[in-house]
This record gives sequence, structure tokens and C-alpha cells, in this order.
Amino acid sequence: MVLETPLLRVSRPVAACSRCRAAKVKCDGKLPACTACEKSNRASECSSTNDQFARGKERSYVATLEGRVERLEKKIAEAKARRKSSSMVMLDADSLTPRVSSGEKSRGASKPINKHAARRKEASDIDDLVSDFGLLAVNATARDFYGFTSAMSYARLILSASSKEALPSGLHKDYPPRYAATPHIQHYLNNVFSLLPAFEEVSLYASVDAVYHPENKGSAFDHWTVRFVLAISCLSQSEQRGDALYSEAVGHVSSALEYAEDVLHPGFISSIQALILLVEYAMRDPHHFDSWTLIGAASRAMVDLGIHQDPSRSVSISRAKLELRRRVYWCVYSLDRSTSLVQTRAFSFSDDSANVAYPFSTKASSAKSSPQSHVFLQSFDSALDLFKLREIQSSWYMDLFQSGRDPWKDPYPYIWKTYASMTSWLQNMPSSILPSTRNFFELELLYSYVYILSPSPRIPHINEYAQRLIVEHCIAYATNLLALISKPSSATRPPITFYDAMRAYMTGRQFVDVLARNLDLLLDPTPPNAPSHPISQEPHNDDPLAPPPEVGPPPFPSPTVPEGERIPLDPTTRVINAINDFTNILSRFGLRFGYINWRDRFQRESATLLAQLYHRSSISPIPSPPADTLQPYPSTSISWGTMSTISASTSPQPQLYPTTPPFPQQSSPSYQQQSSPFPVPGTSPYATSPFSQSQGGMDWNMKTPSPQPLPVANAPPPLPTMPLPTMPQPGEGRVRQARVYGPGLPPPGGQGGGYM
Repeated sequence: MVLETPLLRVSRPVAACSRCRAAKVKCDGKLPACTACEKSNRASECSSTNDQFARGKERSYVATLEGRVERLEKKIAEAKARRKSSSMVMLDADSLTPRVSSGEKSRGASKPINKHAARRKEASDIDDLVSDFGLLAVNATARDFYGFTSAMSYARLILSASSKEALPSGLHKDYPPRYAATPHIQHYLNNVFSLLPAFEEVSLYASVDAVYHPENKGSAFDHWTVRFVLAISCLSQSEQRGDALYSEAVGHVSSALEYAEDVLHPGFISSIQALILLVEYAMRDPHHFDSWTLIGAASRAMVDLGIHQDPSRSVSISRAKLELRRRVYWCVYSLDRSTSLVQTRAFSFSDDSANVAYPFSTKASSAKSSPQSHVFLQSFDSALDLFKLREIQSSWYMDLFQSGRDPWKDPYPYIWKTYASMTSWLQNMPSSILPSTRNFFELELLYSYVYILSPSPRIPHINEYAQRLIVEHCIAYATNLLALISKPSSATRPPITFYDAMRAYMTGRQFVDVLARNLDLLLDPTPPNAPSHPISQEPHNDDPLAPPPEVGPPPFPSPTVPEGERIPLDPTTRVINAINDFTNILSRFGLRFGYINWRDRFQRESATLLAQLYHRSSISPIPSPPADTLQPYPSTSISWGTMSTISASTSPQPQLYPTTPPFPQQSSPSYQQQSSPFPVPGTSPYATSPFSQSQGGMDWNMKTPSPQPLPVANAPPPLPTMPLPTMPQPGEGRVRQARVYGPGLPPPGGQGGGYM
């Protein structure tokens, strides 16, 4: 019991306040002001210093108490709002006993409180108090850290840890003429800045004016910002790794890194903005920088500055500075969540440790304005929608993949509720959003659908209705993504990053895995009925404290009807076309990002299934159901009703968690091996880390022929598909090996992950 309830005692002596120390007077350390300062009428100037806080950067005792009172008042207001529809409990004037309703008496509400429960409540209150003090946003101390030597600085540490391949030496790009740079800047504003506005648009144009000034009045941060904006814009329009736009982007980055020592400093918000630009570049050029290492450094720098907590009302801060803090936090939050999801890693910080309101609260966006109407009237509706989606994704990713390994007994009420919340998010999107941005959000939604419906540590076995939904969403994802990347780069389209290639591979793998284990059921042309049980007959409860009504499974989407046809294609043909679409997508991404082995790997994994599908299509074509029996597919038209929970019937199958693509390792000595984010080896649901050492492995330098479907007697001619672009030949020398991990990827002779 002594160890369970330790004494809350402070053994460290209290240091003297600044005034007593200067006057060499004994200080008793009383708070909020010592006795000596009170006697001299200097109580308001009394501030103590100790070993933790330097002089001038003391933690304000009064501000701490005011912040605590502010949070308690907020909790009281929320409790009153929740209880406004319920009856108030009042004390009886005669007996001084609380009045208890008959329903509470019948439930035994008047029983004495258990001593153990009271002790646990007291311990919980103490933990809450300590956590509130721990999350206070204090002045950053990193500015006063002089642990770096002349040979190693903060900028060199960040660049050394995140570098993969060395940038070409001597490849520097001069600034293009102002008229040539303006289209690139506008492309960045329309496609990247509208989703991740990490700084003011006015400040960007001020940096451009300073850089292009005849007297070169630009600072190091101005050159860094303009260089990376031009580089990101060039990469967004590049069609193939190594083309003119790609080389121009690398040249701008090489020139920008000359200012790294003056820009990347700990303890400054401009340093975090510079890291955000570097992360945006690394998402489009995965060969030179590791985006996961960079976003981790940006997250730690953000927490060090206390940006993950809004300052209390007692702290005097300008509206512009508060707006900038919120912009930076939500951009870092969005990048960290998307990076962790696509690489199946742990978050850099949890949602519970942060408390930051949305930015742009004072700027009401107009439905008549759009990002193309005026350069200084950017609408931030898209950014707010992205932040809300990242919050939803963060919630279910923590619940399904990071918070435990014990399977849930009845997981589908949670799945359908999460599914409905994401669908409602898309339905509530403003109409002023650009069509290209809406296409980007629809792809994110389909990817999230597949992610939560796939097997996970919480749901190792998925039922048949979830499998049918996975197949439909994967087909829609492949169709929409291929149509999107087929547009010319000059057209307005959402930003295509390396994460899209990783999402396409993960979605295609999940599509093939689900089909290979239940082919006959998933190719049934009859639309399935949503599982349900009798709806509860209890009357509607208006009590705000009552549990929310349960959400049932979504209606099954119907396949799209091709142009010129009256009915959709048969299921076998649709699945064959989807596999070919995924192959074409990975081919195009292979040209763009230089990972063509992903296309070859997916073809090997789907060759057996594709042969079975061609054989099935040739011997027993199955007609499609009538179009009038199907429901429209677009997710924005799905209506949600009060449906019951799903039945517990499941179909046993192996655990196949969402996996990341085979990410090759870099043999450059400047790239440090990263350890697994999970503290105990083997506790990750994705087996070993992709960056851990392993013996053996396949040399990707060896040419592997792409598999072809097996010949089938009387087979119909192959379906028309889009021609695959010409693939670049592999270079000489040993190429980085691909490390793959996850229960869905069996190694060639071992448990867990391995080289494939």
C-alpha cells in the first residue's frame, strides 16, 4: 500500500526570488510572493528562479492558477450544458439529505460510497492535476541549448538523419525570371498551399519581392521559402523522375540548403515552417529525404515551443501570432497523421496531449470566392476539411492499430459509426470547394474505408458484408485514381505525392488478398443485404447524457455503368479491369517516383488470381443484375438511418493487416538505420520494422520478367486496357533492397517480415 499511495512531498529546497537574491536577503520562498517582497510593497514583482527555469523565464504561479481555473470553469460550463434537460438535485431543508428520484432508489443509488472507489477517485484527481501542469505551454528552453559543436549543428543533425541519397554535387539552379516564376508560385498556392497553409500568403509574396529585389534584400528564410516553393511546384508538375522539371526542382533544393544553418534553429517557429516545406518536398522526392524523420523532427520542435497548447486567456498574445501558431500546429498534425497511416507507424504525439483550436476562425470564407478568383483571397475551406478528416483518421487508427492487441467481441458497431462519420464529413463539405480538391478528398475517403474494414489487431476476422464493401471500394479507388493521374500536369488536379503510390499498393494488395480467400462469394452478382437485428423498441430519449443511438451498416453501393451501356459489367470483368488498373497505376507511379519494382511485385502477387478470373470468365460468364435493383454508388448520396448493430457471424480467415509497400533501403552511409517505433520487438501488428537488419534477401538489380496469365483453352481476347508506359532500365551496381513487413506478406523462409 505504501508503494501504491506514495507521499506527495517536495524535497528540493525553494530558491530565492530575484529581488532577494540581488539584495542578498534571506527568502522564505512563499507563493505567490515572499515575505520580504510583501513587506517592501513589491509583491507584484516577486518571481523565483531555480535550476529548471532561467532568470527571466520563470513559470508564473499566478498564470498557472488562472489557467487551471479557466479549464475548471470550462468543464463546469460543459457539465451544465449537458444537464440542462435533466432535473436538478437539491438538498432537503429539513433532513439535509439529497433528494433522490424513484428510479435512482430502485437502482440502489443511496448506497454508501466504497472506500476503494473514493481512493481511486482521489488518485485520479491528483493525476489530472499533475497532467494539467505537465501540459502547460512554457517558454522554450531550446534556444539556450549550446550542446552542439562547431562540427555538428542542429541543421546538420536534421539533414544527416533524414538524408538518403546525396544530392548531385554542383547542381545549383539560378532563380528564373519573375514572369517565369509566377506560374509556379500560383500552382503551389492552388494545389499545395490551399491544403497546408503553414504561413501567410502575404508573407510568401513579401519573400518573393525581397528575393527578386535588385539589391537582393532577401533574408535566409526568404530564399529558403521561395526555393522550396519553386521546387515543390516543379515536382508537382513533373511526369517522370529525371525529366527537366525534376532536375530543376533538385537544383532549387541544392541552392536552398546553403541557407540551412541560418534557417534551421531550435526554438523558433520559422524553423518549423522551414521543416514543413522540407517535408512537402520529401513527399514528392522520396529518394533524397525521408519524410517520416523530418515530420518527427518538426513535431518535437513544435512541442518544445508549446505550440501544441493554446495559451490561456491570461497570456497576452497578438491575434496574428496566435493565428500563426495554429496554422503551424495543424499543418504538422496533418502531415504527421498522413505519414504514420501510410507507413503504419506510431504518431509523434497523441491527440490527448494537444489542445489547439482551428485556425481561420475570424475569416469567413465566401461561397462566391475560389482560389482562382484572386491571389489574396485564398479560401481555407479545403484546409479545414483536411484537418477534420485527419482527426477522424487519427481516432480510428489509434483505436484499431495502436491502443491494444486484444480482439473486440463485437467490433462492427464501432466500424459502422466511424464509417458514417467519415461519410457525413464528405456530405457536409461546402459547395465552394474546387472539383479537383473534392476528387482528392473522395480518394482519401475510399482509402479510409478500405483501411478500417481490413483486418486489424482489434478485428482479426472480417465478416462477409465487410469483404463485399472492400471489393467495391477498391474498384472505385482504382478507377478514380487512374482517371486522376491520367490528366495532364498543366490541368488543375490535387497534389500527387509518393504517399499516393504507397496507398495504391496497399489498396491493391488488400483487394487481391480478400478476393483470393473468398472468390465465389465476392463475385456473386446479387447485391448483399446489410446485416442487422431487430431495432430496439425503446422510446427516444432526449437526455443529452444518454448514449448515442447505434449506427448500422451502410447500404451496399452499386457499380457504375460504363458509357454507352445500360447495365454494369459482370463482377468478374469488373475485378479483372480493377487489377489491370492497379497495375497501370503502379506503372505510372513507378515512372514518376522511380520504384518500378512495385509494379512487378504486384503482378507476381496477382498472377494466379488473374489467371483464375480469366478462366472463370471464359467458361461461365455471369450476367450483371438489373440496374433498377442497385443503389447509386457516390458516397455523398448515402443516407444514414438509425439501424441496429451487425450480427456476429464472421468468416474465418488469416490475419492480413494493412501493409506498407516494399520500401527499399538506402545504402548511403549518411542514412542512419531507424529502430522500430514499438518498444518491445514483436509487439507490432506489422511484425518487424522495415528498417531493421536481416540476413539474406533478393537483389532488386536482377531483372525479373513480369508474370503473364496462364494460357486457357478457348479464352476470350484480353480486355482493352490502357497501354503501359515504357519502363526505365535499372542502373548499374547494387540497388537498395526492399524490406517488407506485415502478417500479410509471408517472408521467404522465416516469421515476420523479411526481404522480398
